[in-house]
Amino acid sequence: MSRDLSKFAAVQRQLAKGVYTALPAAAAVLLLAGATRAVGRTGAMVLLTAVGVLVGSALVDLQLRCGRVAPRRRALLLLVPALAAVAVSQVSYLLLVWTGWKTASPLWRTWYLSMVPSVLLTHLLLLRAAAAGRPGALERWTAACAAAGGLMFFVLGLRQDLLEQVPTFYFIIFAVPAAGTVLGSAAVAIGYVRRRGWRPKPMSRWGKVSWLIATHAVLLTVGLYVGRRSVAPGRADWAPPSGIAHLSPAELDRQVRTDLQRLRTAAAGMGELAGKMSALQKALAERLASEDRRYYLPEEDDRFRWQFVTYLSYRSALLRMMGAYSGFQAVRDPAARARCFMLGHAAMATTYQAGLKLVHAFRDKPLERRKLNEPEPTWGIPAGIFDRIYESVVGRPCRQHTEEMAAYFELKKPAWRKASVWSSEDFDYLESVIAAAQDYVRGHRIEGGRVQLELFLERVRQDASRPVYAVQSLVSEWIGATRIVEREPFITAEQIDAAVARLRPGDIILERRNWFLSNAFLPGFWPHVVLYVGGMEDLQRLGIADDPAVQQHREAYLARGPDGRRHAIIEALGEGVVFTTPAHSLRADYVAVLRPRLTDKQIARAIVQAFRHVGKPYDFEFDFFTSDKLVCSEVVYRAYEGLLHFELKRIIGRDTLPPLEIARKFAAERGKPGRELDFVLFLDAAGDRNAAVWADADALCESVDRPRSFNE
Repeated sequence: MSRDLSKFAAVQRQLAKGVYTALPAAAAVLLLAGATRAVGRTGAMVLLTAVGVLVGSALVDLQLRCGRVAPRRRALLLLVPALAAVAVSQVSYLLLVWTGWKTASPLWRTWYLSMVPSVLLTHLLLLRAAAAGRPGALERWTAACAAAGGLMFFVLGLRQDLLEQVPTFYFIIFAVPAAGTVLGSAAVAIGYVRRRGWRPKPMSRWGKVSWLIATHAVLLTVGLYVGRRSVAPGRADWAPPSGIAHLSPAELDRQVRTDLQRLRTAAAGMGELAGKMSALQKALAERLASEDRRYYLPEEDDRFRWQFVTYLSYRSALLRMMGAYSGFQAVRDPAARARCFMLGHAAMATTYQAGLKLVHAFRDKPLERRKLNEPEPTWGIPAGIFDRIYESVVGRPCRQHTEEMAAYFELKKPAWRKASVWSSEDFDYLESVIAAAQDYVRGHRIEGGRVQLELFLERVRQDASRPVYAVQSLVSEWIGATRIVEREPFITAEQIDAAVARLRPGDIILERRNWFLSNAFLPGFWPHVVLYVGGMEDLQRLGIADDPAVQQHREAYLARGPDGRRHAIIEALGEGVVFTTPAHSLRADYVAVLRPRLTDKQIARAIVQAFRHVGKPYDFEFDFFTSDKLVCSEVVYRAYEGLLHFELKRIIGRDTLPPLEIARKFAAERGKPGRELDFVLFLDAAGDRNAAVWADADALCESVDRPRSFNE
């Protein structure tokens, strides 16, 4: 038997050379194609072929190696069917890539049902080889777990609809053999390494030099990175330079009087706002707990964010005041110089106190902290602003500067009061503001060591997530643009024109295109939704043509689309939230239109909300908690915030709104007095005729339960 299996040795060695020589080249080609995004249909097929052949070759290589290590009859009994399974999977895979048989469900099923046993049998051969052909209890137990898990995967391929949602209990049951397989395989691998007594080979002189250069390069890179990320990206509380030295005494006096009133307003506003933010946060926390939600509704989101914008506005005014009076020493008149110092010190103390209150309120609340760190270009809020404030108020420069100013004020206060540099009322006010801030800071000081480490680790996490998100975006964009079968959409240009004639601003349009790869990864039959906003004459009729949100994007909105038509739709695509034309967007296989039962005033408000999101990037993480990036259904969700009720659905740990749920909402509320959506039209596909036909509301309701698949 050993001689029989040794016949595979020469084949295996040649195969291994080919596989491991081609693997780096294929990886380089894939990375280059992904970076340049210059992969056409033929190029994509070539790349898919390369990946498939490499995977199949690697499996065969492992199987033949294991057959040589464990030359027994049972190994041969595993090896032959394993090689046969790989052969069947490779043939079916290549047929799917290169032929028009992609529409044949049996071919997809054949590929799946051959790929599972090829991987399973390879795993069993590896276990047998690790045991040198004499498996013990651990190897048998691990093999049994692997076989049970493989069988569960195999059964999924026997379902009538391969893309049907798998029940949760199935995953729970599968977790048992999966855990046994992983833990058992790890134990077998450790035992194998120990038995072999692995020892490192002596390193050559060139190898030692290379290793020394590589380790020093790594240490230098890590050191530079840690040094760069250990420093704050910017000090949020440093104010602009002072200009009071160039003012005449009269001008300076007027500015001081004006700024004193501004300080009163800002300090009172900060104090009142702290109470409001605390009350709102408590109310939102109670509402989320009572409704078992992990996300804010758009209206709640706006209320919370608007309070933060108000805080930032007050803070900005105080920072400008700090900057204006930071040059107090340049003022020649002693009384005026004292007034400038007290005003600048009071502004800084108020800013410090308010920042410390904000940090104490939200630093240990991940949900709220994440929301405060979210960027909002419309309001000019950069990303990570809360963490910048956090680092500023606990940083040594800010604390040291505040303490120095406080000590200077205590030293000069008796003389200044005696000299009546301010009126008694104004002096008392400024002293009380400074004293209250100092008392709060002393009682709520935060040690900076822990904070610096915490913020450093957060910056490292963000740096690590950026390339991951970039790759995720690239893959998701490629999947979204990949169509398995090339053909014309079922809906014709004439049907699109007829549909557009029935549309009104504010209509919600559900769309589906068959044979796109992304259909397999999106829940339900309806994968895409857009918002119809109409033309400029519609916006004028609704009274929003001159709204700032519309004017901000007026040029892009009035520009013609690639098809020469006028823009009338807002939708989120891979390139972000953009304007598109109906002729482009409705070029699909299925289209359904639903109309919110709202007044023109409410529709106008929704369209303005949608315009505010134009230009934002696409959210490849499908995270409805944030609004700096949006998916297609989130455009509709946030446009109709407070006007329509959409229940978010938790999918893979995310609260999101699949377009299917909008259709399901219509079906569930249809005919009821409190319904929020009306039926407008439905262009359904007649697969036997390769065409779209006009259908009714009953057909639309029925589509909610259609199976999820690449095609109908």
